[in-house]
Amino acid sequence: MSSREQGQAPAFGILSRRRALLAGLGCVTPLLPGTATAHKLHKQPRTDRSLHILTFTGKIAETQDKILFKPYTQLTHQSIVPHGWNGQIADLQHVINQIHHPLAAAMMESSSLRIGCNLKLLSRHQTDSSSSNCGQPSAAIDYAMAWDRARFDIAPGWQDFWDVARHPGRRSLRRDPRMTLEIALLADGLPANALYHVLATPEGIDRAFLKLEQLRPYIAWWSTPEEAGHILTSGGALMGCVPTGEILGASGPDRQRFGLHWQQRFLVQYGWGVLTSAAKNPAALAFVSWLEQAAQQQAFANAWPSLPSMAELNALAPHMGHIPPAITVDDTFWETNLEKLSERFQQWIHHT
Repeated sequence: MSSREQGQAPAFGILSRRRALLAGLGCVTPLLPGTATAHKLHKQPRTDRSLHILTFTGKIAETQDKILFKPYTQLTHQSIVPHGWNGQIADLQHVINQIHHPLAAAMMESSSLRIGCNLKLLSRHQTDSSSSNCGQPSAAIDYAMAWDRARFDIAPGWQDFWDVARHPGRRSLRRDPRMTLEIALLADGLPANALYHVLATPEGIDRAFLKLEQLRPYIAWWSTPEEAGHILTSGGALMGCVPTGEILGASGPDRQRFGLHWQQRFLVQYGWGVLTSAAKNPAALAFVSWLEQAAQQQAFANAWPSLPSMAELNALAPHMGHIPPAITVDDTFWETNLEKLSERFQQWIHHT
């Protein structure tokens, strides 16, 4: 047992026992590259009325602060203090130990929300065993391939992402099997509507890992949405999977520098989990319930730049005519299969 795991609160003991199997939920890295920045998101006085929460640093947190957190404070006089994290359930206890404040809630993918509920790490009402007890999706974020326009004459697709002979350079992917295995199968020519049918078979999983193996030396891994955007804008990769809002929300040259592959992008659902330790805190429950209301969901969707304007799209790809629907990441599939696929994914990453 690592020194980090020693002395963990009994309520989270199950996380330590299953940490190895859930390693792919997060590599138990330092909190995340943006953590120091996260603590600077709000320099608010530490009062008894402050609710400390976990969210993602970068443009997501900036949008939430403007559209959600500040309006809630004005409405209720309840201070919201966000801290950055990587969204990984396996790192939750480590984050809690570093924050040194009672945490009320955390933003995470819906599949992680379900897993955290199954592990008894998240709960709204301790006597409620229904699946809705741990919350519902309240935000959707698109992820797409972005590429440096200066390096491509024709917009690339996922198959071009693997073509390092024609397009030498680093590629950035998520350090998580979610989306990464799906992308590998798309690059291998699998239709989007067959992704989860194929991934549900041993042969399909082998196929995805064999495809990833072809790209292994060229991958720059990221763990948070902000990091995905930074790798590209800093020149750390020629092309990569990134939240579309990190590119569309960029300013000046960075906004014009990158193109986005709209045809095979992904939609990831996110929700807010109330930590079990805060399940009896009315302020925590009220805040998360407010975030899940349709008005707040719509406010975030309107403010978060997921898609380009039609005028911009026509200028970028006049032949497209419309934006095709995104591939929705299957939370039910990942709730069931993330544990075993994360274990294999981490073994593959660390295998030389």
